Amino acid sequence: MGQLTFRPARAGDMPLLQAIRAAAFAPIFASFRALTGPAIAEVALATAEADQKAELARLFSAGSPEELIVTRLGSATIGFLTLALNETSRIGEIGLNAVDPAYAGRGFGTQMYRWALAEMAARGMTVATVGTGGDASHAPARRAYEKAGFGPHLPAIWYYAKL
Repeated sequence: MGQLTFRPARAGDMPLLQAIRAAAFAPIFASFRALTGPAIAEVALATAEADQKAELARLFSAGSPEELIVTRLGSATIGFLTLALNETSRIGEIGLNAVDPAYAGRGFGTQMYRWALAEMAARGMTVATVGTGGDASHAPARRAYEKAGFGPHLPAIWYYAKL
């Protein structure tokens, strides 16, 4: 496993980060559609992928309260993450993040999250949070978060009803 480097995203990174996001989240959106079933998914998840694409684009704007960080292995961009740092509460949060599936399963997600935790601590945060799904498609992310040092978690469930 190689050494990762991290830098703020630049405007020119958007196409590649969007491609990484789309590839990394494709199995997650497929899982969500399977779990909710087509009758609910066609309504409740109709814009989920487009919304996430727009969210990543928004993170490139100068006024974004989150920091968008590019993860690199040598000269290759292999992932990204967002950091939100609340200086009042001293809680840092990892938001939207992904590792290129071509690099998955090699510990790069864990390295990325460890870097984020160290960065948050260096900048005065005393607690870090991250949210993820409880379904099978999120199992690799949960493992990486736990290996990086995240521990206690709150269970959450989203229910849907076809009306």
